[in-house]
Amino acid sequence: MSVEHLTLFITLTFFVSLSPGPVMLACMTYGGQVGVARTLFAMAGASAGNLLLIGLSAIGASLLLKQHPWLFQALQWCGAAWLIWLGIQAFLRQPETIQTEKMDALSAKRLWWQAFVIALSNPKGLLYFGALFPQFLRPEQALLPQYFILVPVFLVIDLAWMLIYASSGSTIMRWIKNPRHQRGFNRVTGSLLALAGLLMAFGF
Repeated sequence: MSVEHLTLFITLTFFVSLSPGPVMLACMTYGGQVGVARTLFAMAGASAGNLLLIGLSAIGASLLLKQHPWLFQALQWCGAAWLIWLGIQAFLRQPETIQTEKMDALSAKRLWWQAFVIALSNPKGLLYFGALFPQFLRPEQALLPQYFILVPVFLVIDLAWMLIYASSGSTIMRWIKNPRHQRGFNRVTGSLLALAGLLMAFGF
């Protein structure tokens, strides 16, 4: 793989991950509500979902979606419904229910699974791994070594942006100490998640 080829992949992935899609908005929400440290569980879940999409793309799942558009549409609506539900939960969440030590383990598991489903059901992710990612693979060369290069590069870039979004959410919450302001933050981020779900449902 040439340096120019890898540089182009890094550049495109940088800007695709930068865009405030469902995963990034979720990381910002979690970062503000539960802190950056616990949001790491959500980042791990999102990365696991992306890895599964890479695997599905590798075995030709993207071709199946192209041949049967209704599968893509069904996945799109499921992902949209999930985001809207998460947005409603964030919108209605009260400040005093965020910090409870007893919920730490459950919250970690819940954060992981929520982010996993968001990443797995995101049509943008399907398009990236089904249409853009394969273009950087050279069929005349061994595929496994190429995956060993491209996949870690993608994960590092994507995780870096998730951390940035989560950190911004945490910073906002540190400045907003008043419960009324925290409630306002929950409503704003919840609305953004629900809006992302609506945009996903209509194919934007």
